[in-house]
Amino acid sequence: SPGLPPRHMDSVIRIVEALESTDRGVTGTVPELARALGGCSTPGCRAVLGPPPHVPPPPPALSHEQWLLLTQLLHHDAAAPERGAVLAPDGSTVALGPLLAGIEVGLKRAAGWPVPTLEPPVDALYAVTITEALGTSFLLARGGDGNRTTLGPGGCWDDVDEPQNYTLLGPPSPIPDAVANGAMDGVLLGAQLAQAPIPLTDLLRGYYGTGNGTEKGRPRSSYRRRDFGVLTGPGKLEEEVAAMLRVLRVLPPTRELLEDVGSEELVAIARRAARDFTEVYV
Repeated sequence: SPGLPPRHMDSVIRIVEALESTDRGVTGTVPELARALGGCSTPGCRAVLGPPPHVPPPPPALSHEQWLLLTQLLHHDAAAPERGAVLAPDGSTVALGPLLAGIEVGLKRAAGWPVPTLEPPVDALYAVTITEALGTSFLLARGGDGNRTTLGPGGCWDDVDEPQNYTLLGPPSPIPDAVANGAMDGVLLGAQLAQAPIPLTDLLRGYYGTGNGTEKGRPRSSYRRRDFGVLTGPGKLEEEVAAMLRVLRVLPPTRELLEDVGSEELVAIARRAARDFTEVYV
């Protein structure tokens, strides 16, 4: 949209910085604000983090344009996932929803959050970032004609210096590349925060670098695939996708999707999902 800040991670970091500077250092509110705006609107994410807070009035710390950009980036539209993505300094495209959901779980863990009791138990960090979308994608593709996209696609920006429009290079799966990147980043940064909480502005700057990557060396975000592979390990992703599918089987909005999926098939779907995701992204 004309007049809005560029859809760049720098714009997001400036928004987070403005919110944190007026918050007297309370970091939990930025991810909660993201949830209020639609950042975690799927049944599985809500089962883990609870119903979203009410949308607050625009925070005085943000300009009208910054608030508009934030609401656009977090408004959930399954048909147009590209609207939720920003360009990172390392040249990758990152969906904001799964990134901030993972960060919220990390902050909550650091604060001694009582783990939600879902049956079967799931790892909340993976549930809100990757396993629900991944499991759903491969679930929807089963029994089809094999033409349904399960992962991807990538896309391209209209202008790398002032990115405003991101166009997908094909029909979207539930996990376009930007969602995969945002989910891996959400897992990595959530895990880091759970160990050592720091202000989100510092966290995001330290991870993504700033501007056009002029600082020394490559930003940490450019190693996300390697780091995610190390943290997650073989078997962990498959296990968590299977657990998430079992949770979705009992949640009212998704129950129907899984009513004729037996236990063996569920495990096979999770295995295929984890294997394909790892092959493509890790």
